[in-house]
Amino acid sequence: MVKFLRERFATMAPYHSAYLTEGVILNSNESPYSVPEELVAYMKERVGDLLVNRYPDTDSLELANAVAKVYDVKIENVVCGVGSDELIDCILGSTLEDGDKVLMPYPSFSMYSQFTQLNSGQMIKVPLKSDFTYDVTAIKEVVCKEQPKVIFLCNPNNPTGCIFTRDEIRSILEVAKGLVVVDEAYAEFSEKEISMIPYVNDYDNLIVLKTFSKAYALAGARVGYGIACEAVINLINTVRPPYNVNIFSQAIGTWAIEHRDIFLENARRIVDNRKMLEQGLRNLGLKPYPSEANFVWLTLPEGVFEALEEKQIYIRKMKIDGSIYYRINAGTPEENNKLLEALKVLV
Repeated sequence: MVKFLRERFATMAPYHSAYLTEGVILNSNESPYSVPEELVAYMKERVGDLLVNRYPDTDSLELANAVAKVYDVKIENVVCGVGSDELIDCILGSTLEDGDKVLMPYPSFSMYSQFTQLNSGQMIKVPLKSDFTYDVTAIKEVVCKEQPKVIFLCNPNNPTGCIFTRDEIRSILEVAKGLVVVDEAYAEFSEKEISMIPYVNDYDNLIVLKTFSKAYALAGARVGYGIACEAVINLINTVRPPYNVNIFSQAIGTWAIEHRDIFLENARRIVDNRKMLEQGLRNLGLKPYPSEANFVWLTLPEGVFEALEEKQIYIRKMKIDGSIYYRINAGTPEENNKLLEALKVLV
């Protein structure tokens, strides 16, 4: 009941998302491709051996070790979570005192603000430039002035698809006294070398977050991980719930990271599909913003969103500073064509 709700949550609304399984689903940045048949076969073999009557390994050591091998870091540099969302919450829960400042470019991933509010923090938003690219100069100016306890940098950015270069992130790290969280949920889709994982042991205030939900097509498994220096990992583990990643997700994630080439090939297919979608939108006179992710960001004429829904074509509608924008993730070529054919009539 509302009367029992903590006062600082009074302006928050419960998070709901329609569970869609039919139609052209382009609204959640999910992979349009199913997991490899080899993974399905592997899990069918493993399911009888998994000790479901026992709690899972609380440290997800098999998964963490597989991640460490791929990125050439120590297992002590890895922490696993229920998606990267849980790790965002753990980062804030382990660092924030009431009223501590958190910084994010805006617009960006909504859960940064959500978890900041849940953890009694004060969010500072630094607007993107008018072309929806990062304003690095402005970010550094605000960091120097406000010295936030935590800084979130989504790279590539959700929902706009823009990126930071490594040098830009390093320049922010150099002026930041707080923890810098580089969220690389969509990094596998970028055609540029942007990952900050090679630098995690060069900075004691850097953590890189990754997820299996996007390029690895495992959104339903809810598993992600963070890579940082050992001190930062220990900080997160202080508040991370025990037995957080279930036994099935640990097994699925381990197989996926050990066979990452299969998924990276699919990621390249999705990038090709995004480029096809971008060109198709331009051919219709629309102007998607440049993207390094698996989605595009644009404006659409009024009424198009509702008309697409009637055709069971689902895209994401977002209100930013009073203006309406749309995020459309790349589907299969067939799904993209269905969207484009519908738009021909609507725009």
